[in-house]
Amino acid sequence: MKNHHGGVVLLGDYLYGYSDGPGWICQNFKTGEMVWNSKTFGKGAVTYADGRLYAQSEGSGDVVLLEPSPAGYKEHGRFQLSPQSTIRSQRGKIWTHPVISNGKLYVRDQDLIHCYNIKQ
Repeated sequence: MKNHHGGVVLLGDYLYGYSDGPGWICQNFKTGEMVWNSKTFGKGAVTYADGRLYAQSEGSGDVVLLEPSPAGYKEHGRFQLSPQSTIRSQRGKIWTHPVISNGKLYVRDQDLIHCYNIKQ
């Protein structure tokens, strides 16, 4: 796992996150073996709640709902953060981590914060 700053999530024996090079990966925590990888969307940050991974691409602002499974990459939904900040420098990205609290997903981009009700 070559994680830059997007965090990782350990669930049971498996580590999930973005690794520079192979993309989003599932890694066996005990052996270090990469179980699967996907470049379906760009580098970013990840968090976990209620049996799902919530990941956000730092470049596009795509937010993706993933099933954490060693069986393979399984996406359950996706949307693009909108609107996005107009004050971010051209070299800047969305580096904040998604946060989940009380059934709400919070995603921040510079001067903007978005809140989504994800409670089932």
